[in-house]
Amino acid sequence: MKNNGIYKKVTIANGLKQFEVKEIFEMGGLDLSSSAIKALSAGAKNKNYVKMSDEQLEAFLNGLIVYWRGEAGATAVPQGLENLISNSSKETLDELESLVAEAKIGLKQDS
Repeated sequence: MKNNGIYKKVTIANGLKQFEVKEIFEMGGLDLSSSAIKALSAGAKNKNYVKMSDEQLEAFLNGLIVYWRGEAGATAVPQGLENLISNSSKETLDELESLVAEAKIGLKQDS
């Protein structure tokens, strides 16, 4: 599989939006314009298609790791997790809150 195909599959599988992909590239050390990012996503027959280099794919994947896990040793919530939570519905957030409360109760009982 070519780099562009890997890149497209990863972005689709993670449900990443254009602004998130731009942010991920920046976290990986590349500052690409929105049009450059669209060109990487274009089909091979599209006139705007640009072949993704190994360095670009590496920067994207490294940025994706930082996006989901956060910086090494960082105490802040990773950006990917923060976006997931902020885009969640009220019901999902209520369910998460109840799961955290149950976990806290379980920890107290184990102590």
